Amino acid sequence: MAKKITEVEEYIFKNKEVKVQELMEVFKLSESTVRRYINQLIADDKIKKDYGYVTANINDNLVNIKARIDYLSEKKISIADLAQPYIKDGDTIFVDSGTTHMHLAEVIEKKHDLTIVTNNLLFAIKVIDTDLNANLIMIPGSVNKKTISATGDAAIRFIDDFYFDKSFITASGVSLENGLSNRTLPECDIKRKIISRSRLNFALVDDTKFNQIYPFSFGDIGDFDYLFTNKKPDDKYIDHIKTLKTNIKWSD
Repeated sequence: MAKKITEVEEYIFKNKEVKVQELMEVFKLSESTVRRYINQLIADDKIKKDYGYVTANINDNLVNIKARIDYLSEKKISIADLAQPYIKDGDTIFVDSGTTHMHLAEVIEKKHDLTIVTNNLLFAIKVIDTDLNANLIMIPGSVNKKTISATGDAAIRFIDDFYFDKSFITASGVSLENGLSNRTLPECDIKRKIISRSRLNFALVDDTKFNQIYPFSFGDIGDFDYLFTNKKPDDKYIDHIKTLKTNIKWSD
């Protein structure tokens, strides 16, 4: 129980607000078990209930971001490893917001003459902290405090001046019904624009994102040339992707 409740706590911490049904689906637990875990975490003052959701009881956003980077880090590293061979010397790439990309900065460190455009402030700092031979361009815009990324009209206009060889995009949820979705509209606006300005689009999503739907959809699975994940998804996804141009790869 101790390990599982810790995993549930980390998931809530990472996603900030989560429904009971989502926890049941992600962790394959009964409703009674999930509610028992929730009550224990509330008693420990680690989470709180709020309008049908449970939320992490934390005010320090930078600590929250660090937790998201550390959460499921092995899965994220394996996804970054899948993406690495597709980034070639001389490429111009876009890297959007998302903690999976923090590991991407490490695995492409030996590439040469890259131009990396990003709205992800933490990723930009990570690149600066490596020996990566790259021209790093940070797009302007309003900073989203939750994602530590630039969004808004200025960011959209700036992106219009580029055409990328490849884009690397994350999502909060992936479903057959709603495609790839996210929690906030400004982030989705950036993602939609990037998809339209890239020769090849790569979706980087860990297995916990499948069968999750969030309010704002930014693309269908078929809008991506590659979908990388850490674990083989349900057969319904494999069967659907076979009808598309999309290539799916997983590390396990």
